Amino acid sequence: MARYRSPGLSMALPRRTLEYLQRGASEGMRNAELFDATCQFRDAGHSFEDTESQLLARALADGLTESEARQTIRSAFARTAREPIDPNAKRPHAPSVPVARVPVGLPAPLDDGFIQLLDACFLDGEFVAIAPATESDDGEIMPRRGVTMTVTEWKTRVAAKGGIDRVFSTKHGLFIRINPMVKDGAKNEDVTAFRHVLVEFDRDSEGKPIPKEEQYHAIVASGMPVAVLIDSGNKSFHAWIRVDAPDEKEYRRRVEVIWSWFSGINLDRQNRNPSRLSRCPEGWRTVDGEPRQQRLLAVGLGAESWAAWEAAHSNSDLPPILPGHAFMGQPEPEPPQLIEGVLHQGAKMVLGGPSKARKSWSLIDLMLSVAAGEPWWGFPTRPGRALYLNFELPAFALQYRITRIAAAKGITDFTGFDIWNLRGHATDFSALIPKILGRIRDTGYALILIDPIYKGLGSRNENDAGDIASLLNEVEQLAVKSGAAAVFGAHFSKGNQAGKESIDRIGGSGVFARDPDVILTMTPHEEAEAHVIDLTLRALPPVPPFVVRWNESLFVTDREADPAKLKAVQGSQKSEKAKATYKMGSAADRYSKLVEDMPPLANGKIPQESETVEYIRQRIEQAEGECTTKEADRVFHCFAAMKKNSPIIFDRATRLWRGRRHGI
Repeated sequence: MARYRSPGLSMALPRRTLEYLQRGASEGMRNAELFDATCQFRDAGHSFEDTESQLLARALADGLTESEARQTIRSAFARTAREPIDPNAKRPHAPSVPVARVPVGLPAPLDDGFIQLLDACFLDGEFVAIAPATESDDGEIMPRRGVTMTVTEWKTRVAAKGGIDRVFSTKHGLFIRINPMVKDGAKNEDVTAFRHVLVEFDRDSEGKPIPKEEQYHAIVASGMPVAVLIDSGNKSFHAWIRVDAPDEKEYRRRVEVIWSWFSGINLDRQNRNPSRLSRCPEGWRTVDGEPRQQRLLAVGLGAESWAAWEAAHSNSDLPPILPGHAFMGQPEPEPPQLIEGVLHQGAKMVLGGPSKARKSWSLIDLMLSVAAGEPWWGFPTRPGRALYLNFELPAFALQYRITRIAAAKGITDFTGFDIWNLRGHATDFSALIPKILGRIRDTGYALILIDPIYKGLGSRNENDAGDIASLLNEVEQLAVKSGAAAVFGAHFSKGNQAGKESIDRIGGSGVFARDPDVILTMTPHEEAEAHVIDLTLRALPPVPPFVVRWNESLFVTDREADPAKLKAVQGSQKSEKAKATYKMGSAADRYSKLVEDMPPLANGKIPQESETVEYIRQRIEQAEGECTTKEADRVFHCFAAMKKNSPIIFDRATRLWRGRRHGI
C-alpha cells in the first residue's frame, strides 16, 4: 500500500500561505506565490522534504510543470531562513522540538450551502440521499434511512420550501450521504459512484481535543482534493475528499491512503464506507440545548484531482525494507530464461555492434525466435509474446526484413509478436516510457525490443554518465513494471575496436557497459561477413566467445571459426594522432613508448592508491631499474599537464586514463 508523509498539525504558517494552499495562484503569479509559500514553510521549521510534499500538488494543480515547481522550491530553500511568524517555531535542522500551534482563522460560511454542495459533488440526474435524525426513547440521536431524489428534484423542492431546513424541520441534525445512490438506496452496495471519502476528526491520537482552527489547517495543508468542507455545528469539520475511484476495490485502497496520511490524527473509523452519512449544510442540530446550524465553509480546496495529489505525494514505487531473516526465509524463484544461459525475463540486455553490422536484423531474429520458441544463434529460447518498438525503420523495410528472416527460419505463424511503429514519434524516454507502460498494461509480454536506444536520449548527452544512467533507469522501469526482458541496440564508437575489451567497445558513456544485465557485442572477425560474439553476463555462468556468419537473411553460428581472430587494423587506418614527437629529454620523450599502450586505469588523489601511477612506476622500473611512486607520480603529472600529444589520455566517458595508442 502507498505510504505518505503527513505534516502533522503544528505548522506555524501565515493565513496568506493557507489561502494559497486552498485557492492556488493565478496565471502569471504561480511561481511567485509558490516561492513565497516555500519561504514560509522553510521559516516555520519544515524540512525540504515535507515542504515539497505539501506544495508540489498545489503547484501542479495551478499548471506548473513538476520540474518548474521543484526548481522553485529548491531555490527558496537555498536562501537563508528568516525569523518565523511564531518565534517559538523551530528552524530547519534544529533539534526535534514541538512547534507551537498557531490558530488559523476560519473561512466565513457560504450562502446557499446546500445548493452549492449539490453543484460541487453530484450530477443533475444522480440520486442524492438525505436523512433527518430523530431522538430515541433513551435520548440517542439516530439518522433515519432517508429520502432519495435527483439533484434536480432536490433543487426544485428546496426552492419551493425556501431551504432544506424547511423541507426537514428536525432540530436533531440533518444528514446527507457522501456519494450518489440508487433510488431509495442506503447501503454500500447501493452506491453508484465511488467519488468521495469522508474525513472527520476532533481529537489527536492521544485523545486531546483539536481546535477547529487546527483541524482546518490540517485539512488544507494536506493538499488533498477537498470537494466540500462542512462545519458540523459542533466540534468537528466534515471534509469530503474527492477520490473518483473506478470501483470499490480502488476506493478501499484510496481510503487506506487517506488514513495513512492522517496517521497522527484520530480519524473516525466509521467513515471508511462509501455510503457514509455526513452533516448536511443548512440543517439544524441541538447541542447542549442550543440550536446550531450546519454550514458549508468551502468548495474545491487543494489539488485539482486525486491523481494529481497522489502523483505528487506517493512513494509507493519503493519496495519495503526487509529484515535479513525475512528476506532469506522466502526463497526467490529464478525467472524464466528467455534465451537459455543468456537472458532472464525481466532483465536488460544491450546488443552492441559497429555501424551496418546488421544489429536490427539480429534483434528482429531474436523477436521471431522467442515468439516462435525457435533457437537463436544456437541458444534454445522459451516461447513468449514479444513486442518490437521500431523507432528507425520505415514500416515497409521492417516488414521486408521480418519476411526474409521468417522464411529463413521456417516461421509462418506471426501471432506471437506485436509491432509498434514509432518512427517519427521518438522523444525523451522519461516521457515516452510511462506512455508505453500505459499502453501495454496487462498484455503479458515476455520480451520487449527497443531499436535503437539513442532515439530515447532526448536532450541527454550519450557521453555523459549521469545522462545515460538516467536513460537506462527508464529502460529498467520498462522491464520491472512490464515484467518483460528489455533488449536494445547500441552502436560501437568509431574506429577499430579489436584492441579494446569487449565491454568497452560500445560508444558513449561507459554506463552502457556496466548497467545492463547482459552485454552482447558483435565485433568484426578477420573473415568477411563474420562477427565475434562476446557475452558479459551478470546472473548466469560465462559463455565463451563464438563466431556468427551472415547467411543471406540472418546470422548463423560458426563453431569452427576462431573467435580470437578479430579484424586487424589496416596500416592506412592508423591515426596520425598516434604518431607524436616530444621535446628531447622531456618526460614524454623518455617514457612515452612505455605508457602509450596503457590500458584504461583509474587515478586517485593518493599516488600510492593510483592504478595509473603504479602502472607508470612498474613500466619505468622494468626499463630503467628502480622507480619510486613519487617519481612515477611526477611523470604522470607531466603527462597530464601536456595540452596535446600526451602519451596518456583521459577518457571523460569512462573517467579513466589510457595510453594514446591503446586499442589501435
